[in-house]
Amino acid sequence: MANPRIEEISDDEIDDPEEMDLDAFDFARPQKGGLQPSMDPAASQMNPSELQALLSGGAPPSGNFPPQPRSNADRERIMREQQQKSKEFQCIYPVYFDATRSREQGRRVSKEDAVKNPLAREIVDALQYIGGKHNIPFQVMLEPAKTHPKDWANPGRVKVLVKKDGEPISPKVQNKHHLYKMIAEFLRANPTTEDSPMRLRIQGMPMPKEKIPPPAVPRGFKIGNILPLHSPALSGGGVSENFLKDMMSEMGGQLPPGMEGMAGLMGAGGAGPSAPSKPKKTVIRAKK
Repeated sequence: MANPRIEEISDDEIDDPEEMDLDAFDFARPQKGGLQPSMDPAASQMNPSELQALLSGGAPPSGNFPPQPRSNADRERIMREQQQKSKEFQCIYPVYFDATRSREQGRRVSKEDAVKNPLAREIVDALQYIGGKHNIPFQVMLEPAKTHPKDWANPGRVKVLVKKDGEPISPKVQNKHHLYKMIAEFLRANPTTEDSPMRLRIQGMPMPKEKIPPPAVPRGFKIGNILPLHSPALSGGGVSENFLKDMMSEMGGQLPPGMEGMAGLMGAGGAGPSAPSKPKKTVIRAKK
C-alpha cells in the first residue's frame, strides 16, 4: 500500500469558479448562456469612453469596433465567436478584491490589498490604466450580467488576456496574481464612490432620478453598500423596480447584448433570491 503524500499546490492551479448569470438563482429562469459581444483583438488598447459607447449603444469614437448586432441571429453568432476567442482569457470578479470577504468567501488578494465596494467597471478602468502605463496590449471584455457564485448582488465580470498559448503577453505581468495586485493598487488609489455605478450605462436601462438608497441586506449575506444599477439587490429609491421591463420596452422587447440572462428577474422585484414557499397542509377530518 502506497504511503500518502502531502503536496503543495500553487494558487495558479486553482481554477476559476464556474460562471453564473443572474438568472441562475431561484428567482430566475434557466440560463441559456453566452458572452457579451465585445471588441476584437484590434481594439485591445481601448479606453473607458470607448467601452462606455459600446455598452450604451452609442457610436464608438474610433473605427476599431465591429457594428453592434441588430438581430437575435447576429447576437448569437457574435456570442459564439467571442466564446471561441476568449477561451484563454482570465476571468476577474469584483469579489476577488472585496475587503469584507475572506479567502473562503471569494477574496483573492491579501487583506491589505483589498478594498470596499469593488465594481467590475472600476476593474476595467484599472486594466486600462495599467495597460497604458506599462504599454501592455491588454484585450478586455466586460460582461455586465455575469456573477460570481458567492457574490450574487454584485454583477459584472471582466475577462482579460494575460497568457496566450501558455506564454505571458507581457513580461511586465508575471501571472494572474501579479495582475490582481496591480489592479488592487489602482482600486485603493481610486476608491468607489456613490457616483461610480452611474458610469456604467447600459443601452435601454433608465438612469435613477434620485439618490439610490443602500441595499437591504438579508440576514447571513455580505453585500456592499454601493452596487451596479442592475444589481438584483437594489429596488425602490431612484431605481425603477420594473427597470428591466422599461429597458426592453425601449429596445423593442429585447435586452442589450450580454444582458439576456437578466430576463428572469422580471417580476421578481429585484430583491435577491426568493424565500422558499411553505408547503400546503392537507387536513382530513373523519365524519361523526
